[in-house]
Amino acid sequence: MIIKDEIHGTLEFDDFEERIIDSAPFQRLRRIKQMSITSLVYPGANHTRFEHSLGTAYLSSIIARRLGLDADTARRVKLYGLLHDIGHTAFSHEGEDVLKKYLGDHESLGRKKILSGAIADILSENYRPKDIAGMEKSSYGSIVTSDLGADRMDYLKRDALNTGVAYGIIDVDRIVHTLAMEKELCISKGGLEAAENLLVARFMMFSTVYLHRTVRIATAMLYRAMEGAIGDGTLEPERFMELGDESALALMSSSKQGGPWANALLARRLYKETCSFPSAGWTGAGVKSLEKKLSAKFNRQIIADYPHQFFKPVAFRVKTDEGLRPITELSTLVQSLRKSEEERRRVLILTDSQTRQNQADGISKEVHAAKSL
Repeated sequence: MIIKDEIHGTLEFDDFEERIIDSAPFQRLRRIKQMSITSLVYPGANHTRFEHSLGTAYLSSIIARRLGLDADTARRVKLYGLLHDIGHTAFSHEGEDVLKKYLGDHESLGRKKILSGAIADILSENYRPKDIAGMEKSSYGSIVTSDLGADRMDYLKRDALNTGVAYGIIDVDRIVHTLAMEKELCISKGGLEAAENLLVARFMMFSTVYLHRTVRIATAMLYRAMEGAIGDGTLEPERFMELGDESALALMSSSKQGGPWANALLARRLYKETCSFPSAGWTGAGVKSLEKKLSAKFNRQIIADYPHQFFKPVAFRVKTDEGLRPITELSTLVQSLRKSEEERRRVLILTDSQTRQNQADGISKEVHAAKSL
Protein backbone atom coordinates (compact mmCIF):
# COMPACT_ATOMS: atom_id res chain seq x y z
CA MET A 1 0.00 0.00 0.00
CA ILE A 2 1.32 3.43 -1.00
CA ILE A 3 -0.26 6.55 0.51
CA LYS A 4 0.51 10.16 -0.33
CA ASP A 5 0.68 12.16 2.88
CA GLU A 6 0.54 15.95 3.20
CA ILE A 7 3.44 16.01 5.69
CA HIS A 8 5.76 13.13 4.91
CA GLY A 9 5.16 12.52 1.22
CA THR A 10 5.01 8.88 0.14
CA LEU A 11 4.23 6.35 2.88
CA GLU A 12 4.60 2.63 2.28
CA PHE A 13 2.83 -0.15 4.17
CA ASP A 14 3.12 -3.87 3.49
CA ASP A 15 0.18 -6.25 3.01
CA PHE A 16 -0.01 -7.13 6.70
CA GLU A 17 -0.07 -3.47 7.75
CA GLU A 18 -2.60 -2.74 5.00
CA ARG A 19 -5.02 -5.26 6.49
CA ILE A 20 -4.80 -3.51 9.85
CA ILE A 21 -5.36 -0.13 8.19
CA ASP A 22 -8.37 -1.50 6.31
CA SER A 23 -9.94 -3.01 9.45
CA ALA A 24 -13.14 -1.42 10.77
CA PRO A 25 -11.60 -0.18 14.08
CA PHE A 26 -8.82 1.61 12.23
CA GLN A 27 -11.07 3.02 9.51
CA ARG A 28 -13.22 4.52 12.27
CA LEU A 29 -10.34 6.94 12.95
CA ARG A 30 -11.32 8.70 9.71
CA ARG A 31 -14.40 9.96 11.56
CA ILE A 32 -12.54 11.36 14.57
CA LYS A 33 -11.01 14.78 14.05
CA GLN A 34 -7.50 15.17 15.35
CA MET A 35 -8.35 18.52 16.93
CA SER A 36 -11.96 17.85 17.92
CA ILE A 37 -14.06 21.00 17.41
CA THR A 38 -11.13 23.36 16.82
CA SER A 39 -12.39 23.71 13.23
CA LEU A 40 -15.04 26.08 14.62
CA VAL A 41 -12.13 28.49 15.09
CA TYR A 42 -9.58 27.28 12.54
CA PRO A 43 -11.66 26.08 9.55
CA GLY A 44 -8.86 23.97 8.11
CA ALA A 45 -8.52 21.79 11.20
CA ASN A 46 -10.53 18.92 9.76
CA HIS A 47 -7.73 16.36 9.62
CA THR A 48 -8.32 13.15 11.54
CA ARG A 49 -6.73 10.57 13.80
CA PHE A 50 -6.48 8.35 10.71
CA GLU A 51 -3.81 10.31 8.86
CA HIS A 52 -2.02 11.19 12.10
CA SER A 53 -1.73 7.48 12.92
CA LEU A 54 -0.29 6.76 9.48
CA GLY A 55 2.22 9.58 9.90
CA THR A 56 3.21 8.43 13.37
CA ALA A 57 3.80 4.90 12.08
CA TYR A 58 5.99 6.26 9.29
CA LEU A 59 8.09 8.43 11.61
CA SER A 60 8.37 5.56 14.10
CA SER A 61 9.86 3.33 11.43
CA ILE A 62 12.30 6.06 10.35
CA ILE A 63 13.50 6.54 13.94
CA ALA A 64 13.75 2.77 14.51
CA ARG A 65 15.95 2.39 11.45
CA ARG A 66 18.08 5.36 12.49
CA LEU A 67 18.65 3.72 15.89
CA GLY A 68 19.74 0.50 14.21
CA LEU A 69 17.00 -1.72 15.62
CA ASP A 70 16.67 -5.19 14.14
CA ALA A 71 13.95 -5.68 11.51
CA ASP A 72 11.50 -7.45 13.83
CA THR A 73 11.75 -4.85 16.60
CA ALA A 74 11.51 -2.00 14.09
CA ARG A 75 8.35 -3.51 12.65
CA ARG A 76 6.76 -3.86 16.10
CA VAL A 77 7.60 -0.21 16.79
CA LYS A 78 5.92 0.76 13.53
CA LEU A 79 2.82 -1.27 14.41
CA TYR A 80 2.66 0.36 17.83
CA GLY A 81 2.94 3.77 16.17
CA LEU A 82 0.14 2.80 13.80
CA LEU A 83 -2.12 1.72 16.67
CA HIS A 84 -1.17 4.21 19.37
CA ASP A 85 -4.45 6.17 18.98
CA ILE A 86 -6.80 3.27 18.23
CA GLY A 87 -8.55 3.77 21.58
CA HIS A 88 -9.67 7.35 20.99
CA THR A 89 -13.36 8.05 21.44
CA ALA A 90 -15.35 10.65 19.54
CA PHE A 91 -13.96 14.17 19.99
CA SER A 92 -10.45 12.89 20.75
CA HIS A 93 -8.87 14.31 23.91
CA GLU A 94 -11.80 16.61 24.60
CA GLY A 95 -14.13 13.61 24.59
CA GLU A 96 -11.68 11.75 26.79
CA ASP A 97 -11.88 14.54 29.40
CA VAL A 98 -15.58 13.70 29.90
CA LEU A 99 -15.47 9.94 29.35
CA LYS A 100 -12.38 9.03 31.37
CA LYS A 101 -14.37 8.58 34.59
CA TYR A 102 -16.65 6.09 32.82
CA LEU A 103 -14.32 4.26 30.43
CA GLY A 104 -10.71 5.05 31.31
CA ASP A 105 -8.23 6.94 29.15
CA HIS A 106 -7.59 6.35 25.44
CA GLU A 107 -4.44 4.36 26.21
CA SER A 108 -6.34 1.79 28.26
CA LEU A 109 -9.11 1.63 25.67
CA GLY A 110 -6.47 1.18 22.98
CA ARG A 111 -4.89 -1.75 24.82
CA LYS A 112 -8.27 -3.46 24.93
CA LYS A 113 -8.75 -3.02 21.18
CA ILE A 114 -5.27 -4.36 20.48
CA LEU A 115 -5.78 -7.36 22.76
CA SER A 116 -9.18 -8.47 21.43
CA GLY A 117 -11.34 -8.05 18.38
CA ALA A 118 -10.51 -7.45 14.73
CA ILE A 119 -7.11 -5.84 15.38
CA ALA A 120 -6.01 -8.69 17.64
CA ASP A 121 -7.12 -11.28 15.10
CA ILE A 122 -4.85 -9.79 12.46
CA LEU A 123 -1.90 -9.18 14.80
CA SER A 124 -2.10 -12.76 16.08
CA GLU A 125 -1.06 -14.10 12.70
CA ASN A 126 2.47 -12.78 13.25
CA TYR A 127 2.70 -11.44 16.81
CA ARG A 128 1.30 -11.81 20.25
CA PRO A 129 -1.06 -8.82 20.62
CA LYS A 130 0.11 -8.29 24.20
CA ASP A 131 3.64 -7.71 22.90
CA ILE A 132 2.40 -4.81 20.74
CA ALA A 133 0.19 -3.41 23.51
CA GLY A 134 3.02 -3.79 26.02
CA MET A 135 5.35 -1.55 24.04
CA GLU A 136 3.69 1.46 25.69
CA LYS A 137 5.82 0.94 28.79
CA SER A 138 9.02 -0.16 27.05
CA SER A 139 12.03 1.87 26.00
CA TYR A 140 11.22 1.08 22.39
CA GLY A 141 7.69 2.37 22.90
CA SER A 142 9.22 5.74 23.79
CA ILE A 143 10.12 6.07 20.09
CA VAL A 144 6.41 6.76 19.68
CA THR A 145 5.39 8.38 22.97
CA SER A 146 8.32 10.37 24.37
CA ASP A 147 8.75 14.15 24.31
CA LEU A 148 10.87 13.63 21.19
CA GLY A 149 8.76 10.78 19.81
CA ALA A 150 7.01 10.24 16.51
CA ASP A 151 3.56 11.01 17.90
CA ARG A 152 4.49 14.50 19.05
CA MET A 153 6.50 15.42 15.98
CA ASP A 154 3.71 14.33 13.66
CA TYR A 155 0.83 16.05 15.43
CA LEU A 156 2.67 19.34 15.89
CA LYS A 157 3.57 19.59 12.20
CA ARG A 158 0.17 18.31 11.03
CA ASP A 159 -1.84 20.56 13.33
CA ALA A 160 0.22 23.63 12.42
CA LEU A 161 -0.20 22.96 8.71
CA ASN A 162 -3.97 22.49 8.92
CA THR A 163 -4.59 25.49 11.17
CA GLY A 164 -2.34 27.71 9.08
CA VAL A 165 -0.14 28.90 11.98
CA ALA A 166 3.64 29.07 11.94
CA TYR A 167 4.29 27.68 15.43
CA GLY A 168 4.68 23.98 14.62
CA ILE A 169 7.79 24.30 12.49
CA ILE A 170 10.11 21.53 13.71
CA ASP A 171 13.41 20.26 12.34
CA VAL A 172 12.30 16.63 12.29
CA ASP A 173 15.29 15.52 10.25
CA ARG A 174 17.76 17.00 12.73
CA ILE A 175 15.99 15.45 15.71
CA VAL A 176 15.79 12.02 14.09
CA HIS A 177 19.48 12.06 13.19
CA THR A 178 20.59 13.06 16.68
CA LEU A 179 18.45 10.58 18.63
CA ALA A 180 20.15 7.73 20.49
CA MET A 181 19.05 4.76 22.59
CA GLU A 182 21.04 4.52 25.85
CA LYS A 183 18.59 2.21 27.68
CA GLU A 184 16.20 5.10 27.05
CA LEU A 185 15.50 7.39 24.13
CA CYS A 186 17.75 10.45 24.36
CA ILE A 187 19.30 13.03 22.09
CA SER A 188 22.91 13.95 21.49
CA LYS A 189 24.10 17.42 22.41
CA GLY A 190 24.21 18.32 18.73
CA GLY A 191 20.41 18.07 18.64
CA LEU A 192 19.81 20.27 21.70
CA GLU A 193 18.65 23.32 19.76
CA ALA A 194 16.29 21.26 17.60
CA ALA A 195 14.84 19.67 20.75
CA GLU A 196 14.40 23.08 22.36
CA ASN A 197 12.60 24.27 19.24
CA LEU A 198 10.21 21.30 19.42
CA LEU A 199 9.35 22.06 23.05
CA VAL A 200 8.84 25.75 22.31
CA ALA A 201 6.68 24.82 19.30
CA ARG A 202 4.52 22.63 21.52
CA PHE A 203 4.22 25.42 24.08
CA MET A 204 3.16 27.92 21.42
CA MET A 205 0.67 25.52 19.85
CA PHE A 206 -1.02 24.98 23.21
CA SER A 207 -0.91 28.63 24.16
CA THR A 208 -2.22 30.02 20.88
CA VAL A 209 -4.14 27.18 19.17
CA TYR A 210 -5.18 24.25 21.39
CA LEU A 211 -6.16 26.60 24.22
CA HIS A 212 -7.20 29.57 22.10
CA ARG A 213 -9.92 31.46 23.94
CA THR A 214 -12.67 30.57 21.45
CA VAL A 215 -11.50 26.95 21.29
CA ARG A 216 -11.83 26.82 25.09
CA ILE A 217 -15.34 28.25 24.82
CA ALA A 218 -16.43 25.66 22.24
CA THR A 219 -14.80 22.88 24.29
CA ALA A 220 -16.58 23.95 27.47
CA MET A 221 -19.87 23.79 25.58
CA LEU A 222 -18.97 20.35 24.19
CA TYR A 223 -18.32 19.06 27.71
CA ARG A 224 -21.82 20.13 28.73
CA ALA A 225 -23.39 18.62 25.62
CA MET A 226 -21.73 15.26 26.33
CA GLU A 227 -22.43 15.30 30.07
CA GLY A 228 -26.05 16.23 29.43
CA ALA A 229 -26.56 13.50 26.81
CA ILE A 230 -25.05 10.90 29.14
CA GLY A 231 -26.93 12.23 32.15
CA ASP A 232 -30.39 11.97 30.58
CA GLY A 233 -29.70 8.60 28.96
CA THR A 234 -29.61 9.78 25.34
CA LEU A 235 -26.19 8.15 24.92
CA GLU A 236 -24.37 5.61 27.03
CA PRO A 237 -20.68 6.41 27.51
CA GLU A 238 -19.74 3.28 25.53
CA ARG A 239 -21.46 4.65 22.42
CA PHE A 240 -18.73 7.27 22.07
CA MET A 241 -16.31 4.40 21.43
CA GLU A 242 -18.26 3.52 18.28
CA LEU A 243 -19.38 6.91 17.00
CA GLY A 244 -17.49 9.51 15.01
CA ASP A 245 -17.61 13.19 15.86
CA GLU A 246 -20.43 14.22 13.54
CA SER A 247 -22.72 11.30 14.33
CA ALA A 248 -22.18 11.79 18.07
CA LEU A 249 -22.98 15.48 17.82
CA ALA A 250 -26.12 14.76 15.79
CA LEU A 251 -27.36 12.27 18.38
CA MET A 252 -26.54 14.62 21.26
CA SER A 253 -28.66 17.31 19.61
CA SER A 254 -31.80 15.33 20.51
CA SER A 255 -30.87 15.19 24.21
CA LYS A 256 -33.05 17.18 26.59
CA GLN A 257 -30.10 18.18 28.75
CA GLY A 258 -27.27 18.19 26.24
CA GLY A 259 -29.22 19.17 23.14
CA PRO A 260 -29.16 22.95 23.63
CA TRP A 261 -25.38 22.86 23.88
CA ALA A 262 -24.97 20.49 20.93
CA ASN A 263 -27.30 22.52 18.72
CA ALA A 264 -25.48 25.71 19.64
CA LEU A 265 -22.24 24.07 18.47
CA LEU A 266 -23.85 22.86 15.24
CA ALA A 267 -25.02 26.43 14.53
CA ARG A 268 -21.81 27.97 15.91
CA ARG A 269 -23.71 30.04 18.45
CA LEU A 270 -20.83 30.22 20.89
CA TYR A 271 -20.73 31.75 24.32
CA LYS A 272 -18.70 34.94 24.74
CA GLU A 273 -16.06 35.94 27.24
CA THR A 274 -17.60 38.35 29.72
CA CYS A 275 -14.52 38.71 31.90
CA SER A 276 -11.42 36.78 32.91
CA PHE A 277 -8.79 36.71 35.63
CA PRO A 278 -5.47 34.96 36.39
CA SER A 279 -5.89 31.39 37.62
CA ALA A 280 -3.17 31.70 40.29
CA GLY A 281 -4.60 30.85 43.70
CA TRP A 282 -7.67 29.12 42.25
CA THR A 283 -8.50 25.44 41.92
CA GLY A 284 -10.86 23.69 39.55
CA ALA A 285 -13.28 23.05 42.43
CA GLY A 286 -13.20 26.71 43.42
CA VAL A 287 -13.97 27.82 39.88
CA LYS A 288 -16.82 25.31 39.64
CA SER A 289 -18.27 26.73 42.86
CA LEU A 290 -18.01 30.24 41.41
CA GLU A 291 -19.86 29.04 38.29
CA LYS A 292 -22.76 27.74 40.37
CA LYS A 293 -22.92 30.95 42.37
CA LEU A 294 -22.97 33.16 39.26
CA SER A 295 -25.56 31.01 37.48
CA ALA A 296 -27.87 31.15 40.51
CA LYS A 297 -27.34 34.89 41.05
CA PHE A 298 -28.19 35.86 37.46
CA ASN A 299 -30.57 32.97 36.69
CA ARG A 300 -28.54 32.12 33.59
CA GLN A 301 -26.28 29.26 32.53
CA ILE A 302 -22.92 30.88 33.11
CA ILE A 303 -19.67 28.98 32.52
CA ALA A 304 -16.53 29.52 34.57
CA ASP A 305 -13.79 27.74 32.65
CA TYR A 306 -10.65 26.72 34.53
CA PRO A 307 -7.61 26.44 32.22
CA HIS A 308 -5.89 23.15 31.52
CA GLN A 309 -2.29 22.91 32.62
CA PHE A 310 -0.46 22.02 29.44
CA PHE A 311 3.22 22.19 30.39
CA LYS A 312 4.38 18.71 31.35
CA PRO A 313 7.66 17.88 33.09
CA VAL A 314 10.22 17.25 30.37
CA ALA A 315 11.62 13.81 30.97
CA PHE A 316 14.13 13.24 28.19
CA ARG A 317 17.88 13.54 28.64
CA VAL A 318 20.77 14.74 26.54
CA LYS A 319 23.81 12.62 25.76
CA THR A 320 26.94 14.58 26.71
CA ASP A 321 30.60 13.81 27.37
CA GLU A 322 29.69 13.63 31.07
CA GLY A 323 26.86 11.15 30.46
CA LEU A 324 23.10 11.59 30.23
CA ARG A 325 21.82 14.86 31.67
CA PRO A 326 18.23 16.15 31.87
CA ILE A 327 17.52 18.82 29.31
CA THR A 328 16.26 21.06 32.11
CA GLU A 329 19.83 21.24 33.44
CA LEU A 330 21.20 22.31 30.07
CA SER A 331 18.47 24.63 28.79
CA THR A 332 17.30 27.75 30.61
CA LEU A 333 14.85 28.14 27.73
CA VAL A 334 13.01 24.96 28.72
CA GLN A 335 13.10 26.02 32.38
CA SER A 336 11.29 29.22 31.47
CA LEU A 337 8.34 27.52 29.77
CA ARG A 338 6.53 26.55 32.97
CA LYS A 339 6.79 30.09 34.32
CA SER A 340 5.50 31.47 31.03
CA GLU A 341 2.51 29.13 31.17
CA GLU A 342 1.59 30.15 34.70
CA GLU A 343 1.63 33.79 33.66
CA ARG A 344 -0.73 33.13 30.75
CA ARG A 345 -3.32 30.85 32.40
CA ARG A 346 -6.62 32.61 32.99
CA VAL A 347 -10.09 31.65 34.20
CA LEU A 348 -12.74 32.62 31.65
CA ILE A 349 -16.26 33.69 32.64
CA LEU A 350 -18.50 32.87 29.70
CA THR A 351 -22.10 33.81 28.90
CA ASP A 352 -24.45 33.94 25.96
CA SER A 353 -24.36 37.16 23.92
CA GLN A 354 -27.52 38.65 25.42
CA THR A 355 -26.36 38.08 28.99
CA ARG A 356 -22.99 39.66 28.24
CA GLN A 357 -24.70 42.65 26.70
CA ASN A 358 -27.11 43.17 29.61
CA GLN A 359 -25.31 41.82 32.66
CA ALA A 360 -21.56 42.18 32.01
CA ASP A 361 -20.99 44.84 34.66
CA GLY A 362 -22.92 42.97 37.33
CA ILE A 363 -21.12 39.69 36.57
CA SER A 364 -17.73 41.41 36.66
CA LYS A 365 -18.53 42.93 40.05
CA GLU A 366 -19.58 39.54 41.45
CA VAL A 367 -16.38 37.95 40.13
CA HIS A 368 -14.27 40.74 41.67
CA ALA A 369 -16.04 40.27 45.00
CA ALA A 370 -15.45 36.49 44.88
CA LYS A 371 -11.75 37.02 44.16
CA SER A 372 -11.49 39.35 47.14
CA LEU A 373 -12.76 36.78 49.63
